[in-house]
Amino acid sequence: MRSCTAGFFIVMTRALAALFALLFAAADSPQSIVKYRQASMKSMGGHMNAMSLVVKHQISSRADLEAHATAVHDVSRRLVEWFPAGSGPDQIRTEARPAIWQQLPEFKRVAAKLERESAKLAALAKQGDAKAFDEQFKVVSDTCSDCHDSFRVHD
Repeated sequence: MRSCTAGFFIVMTRALAALFALLFAAADSPQSIVKYRQASMKSMGGHMNAMSLVVKHQISSRADLEAHATAVHDVSRRLVEWFPAGSGPDQIRTEARPAIWQQLPEFKRVAAKLERESAKLAALAKQGDAKAFDEQFKVVSDTCSDCHDSFRVHD
């Protein structure tokens, strides 16, 4: 009886914690959401730029490629979540185009492609196959460009 009560308490505590997390997440202001996604996207861009220097043979050490590729993959996994309703240019200044929300299935498709392709990049970095990594980097880079061309305002 005691373990059943303790188990129930643990389950209820976890459920309440999850509920509070959802409530607080729902309370994020559009300004905070945009700042967070911009910071996250800039971090992904920084990792892509660092890998680009290696792929272009401007930096000889490939020692950090696994960390950079893994970081890009990790960031890509949450991409769609950073564009909730109410965080677009109709509500706040952002470089995100309205097309993200107007063509959400297409945006999700491109984001899923980035997640898949960046997972391959991280795996290749771990394997140490330089030629295959460099080829896959181009695929990931092109995927980023495709998304930016369709869904980001360029100055």
